[in-house]
Amino acid sequence: MLLVKRKILQSLTIKCTLATLVTFPALGWADEVAVVNQAEVNAPIEAAVTLSETVAEAQPESSITVIHAREALQKALPAEGQLKYLSELSVIYAASEMKAQWADEKVQQQFQQQLAEIALSGIAPQFGQWAKLLSEPEITGLARDAILSDALLGYLHFVHGAYANGNRWLYNFGSYKMAAPSSVAIQQWQQAVHSGDVSAFLKGLAPQSSQYNKMHHALKSLVASAQPTEAWPQLTASKQSLRPGNSSKDVLVLKEILIRSGVMAGEETAVEDNAPLADETTTKVKKPVSLVYSPELVDAVKRFQQMYGLDADGVIGNSTRDALNMAPQIRAAVLALNIQRLRLLPATLDHGIFVNIPDYSLAYYVDGKLILESKVIVGSTRRKTPLMSSALNNVVVNPPWNVPVKLIREDLVPKAKRDSEYLKRQGYTVYSGWGRDAEVVDPSTIDWSEGGNYRLQQAPGRGNALGRFKFNMPNNDAIYLHDTPNHRLFDKSMRALSSGCVRVNKASELANMLLNEAGWDDNKIQGTLKRGNTTYAPIREKIPVQLYYMTAWVSAEGNPEFRSDIYGYDRAAKEGIKELPQVEKLLR
Repeated sequence: MLLVKRKILQSLTIKCTLATLVTFPALGWADEVAVVNQAEVNAPIEAAVTLSETVAEAQPESSITVIHAREALQKALPAEGQLKYLSELSVIYAASEMKAQWADEKVQQQFQQQLAEIALSGIAPQFGQWAKLLSEPEITGLARDAILSDALLGYLHFVHGAYANGNRWLYNFGSYKMAAPSSVAIQQWQQAVHSGDVSAFLKGLAPQSSQYNKMHHALKSLVASAQPTEAWPQLTASKQSLRPGNSSKDVLVLKEILIRSGVMAGEETAVEDNAPLADETTTKVKKPVSLVYSPELVDAVKRFQQMYGLDADGVIGNSTRDALNMAPQIRAAVLALNIQRLRLLPATLDHGIFVNIPDYSLAYYVDGKLILESKVIVGSTRRKTPLMSSALNNVVVNPPWNVPVKLIREDLVPKAKRDSEYLKRQGYTVYSGWGRDAEVVDPSTIDWSEGGNYRLQQAPGRGNALGRFKFNMPNNDAIYLHDTPNHRLFDKSMRALSSGCVRVNKASELANMLLNEAGWDDNKIQGTLKRGNTTYAPIREKIPVQLYYMTAWVSAEGNPEFRSDIYGYDRAAKEGIKELPQVEKLLR
């Protein structure tokens, strides 16, 4: 038995037993050694606790060398095939004496479904390359087994890092860099192979959200209906909205889109009025085509608008037109991307406050029950609301507003320059600095062009930008939930209007619930509001808050819903569309 540590390996005819496996470094040893026909090693290789040890724990001894396994894997691959993790797989297949890792076809299909999802999401082109190879029926035997294993290693790296890095990988296109998975992840897979529990292992790799199965089935339906080579009909751009009863050449295109989107039933060809009846062998004559935006079409458009979170008024303006023009190929890729985003959410939304930014909505759950839903206003495209997980720790009644430095510089200073009395009229107090010893300064005496580190605070009251309630949660971005004095803005369908914080339409209802839980009765709440003094109410049990970003999901009725990508985070989906042909084959 060969036991080497920190010595030069003199031969590559080593057999892959438990002891010899320990001598190989975990990653890339064969690439560094440049093995050719068992040539002698010309450079020292240090032994380490490695992937080889990990595999050895899950496999019996093998008489196959790692070199032989590497050569067999390379020989089995088609000309266009190349294993990304050849070194790791050489160790794994040698340890298993070249036995198939994917002997069960049902397990193969189970993994291919997950691979298809992530390939279509567009997160990394490598997933699409694996999907393309696996969609080719002529790739069988060891080649197919090795490609499945190679793809799984890449998938393991993503899955195990998604929770910690997902806010970057899934919302910043191009930020995901594929690498080898951890030895722990590989060990878990190999233990599952050895024990025959690969199906359960794969199930654990899928998103654990209760939304997953519904989104997966919706994705299969969308992909099946999305013909990659068939152009999606397009409504023409127009400055004027199409309203019920209007006539337009777009009506014919609109009808086709609604039928193909599944919100309107297709019609059989009808017989023209006063035309002779046709027998079974005679072609039926079509009715005269109507260009009127009819009540039937209006109802279908309203159903479509609900799918996209738009005002269901039947009026086709810019937002509705853009949604109608979105091809099913794009919808499928967006849905696939959002399937991966499920990894960042709890398995069930059963406790806490959840704000879906592009849906402009807040949901408050207690013990699995939805007790409050509210519209919200989120950050504009220039001042985006960040994705985060935190917890409410107090409610502020009659809050003052300390204006963020950026808003002082960009919003208030230009107004103060134009009108020296503006800050006083709006209830702002100007302080000489941000320390506790800062003094009040008369804003009319300030030369704003000289800058300065002034602090601006708006006093509590009806005109205060935070309204009557503020909901604090610790974070590095100074983001919080709050009330607002201007509730008219909640009537808008596009509500990316704030400077980053989240304005809550039903802030009073939310505050009453939280204050009641904190031991306040209604008399105390109303008395504090009436007096106008700022009061902090600690929350007895911190309530989780999640600000997340989902642009697609499946409704309780089983219908896929989509929202506008207000921050441009769905860019990856446009790349994923390229993988649609192979994805369609894997999802069958």
